[in-house]
Amino acid sequence: MEEEVYRVYRHNPPHLFRPNAVYVVSGRILRRRKLMQALGRRQFFCETLFERAEVLGWELEAWAVLPNHYHFIARAPESASTLASFMRGVHSITAKCFNRQDGTPGRQVWHNYWDTCIQEEKAYLAGLLYVHMNPVRHGLVERAEEYPYCSLGWFKTRAAPQFAQKVMSQPVNQLVFREDI
Repeated sequence: MEEEVYRVYRHNPPHLFRPNAVYVVSGRILRRRKLMQALGRRQFFCETLFERAEVLGWELEAWAVLPNHYHFIARAPESASTLASFMRGVHSITAKCFNRQDGTPGRQVWHNYWDTCIQEEKAYLAGLLYVHMNPVRHGLVERAEEYPYCSLGWFKTRAAPQFAQKVMSQPVNQLVFREDI
């Protein structure tokens, strides 16, 4: 079993890697360009996210992919330090695809990603709701269940009714979340 690791980086915030912990991860495209607005790109990002999560043993619990950023919540495997490899793979695969489609080889697509190890149930529940409702918050749809690049519809069909109700009744105004992505 892997132990908890706290790593400090020179030009990035420190990271807590805890086996089997839940993480919220957010990332955005450089200069907030809407590179995922083009047809099929959000779907491709989702497919890449799902594939890389499966390969590295991360269990996705919520996701929202918008034209210029994404959020997801996932449970780490025994080796939580694979998060960097997970995100590097997602960013690399999607950037190469978008650049190939746009005829811009070598263009930097992704600005960065931010991760937080969720350590309290309240933050976990509020985080799930925040991610599920992100397309509504950004005015893309009126009902998040109708947005094909977010997990709310999936969540409602798979979660126990009591748990789903608990998540959907959370106050998100208290949640500290990366709004400046």
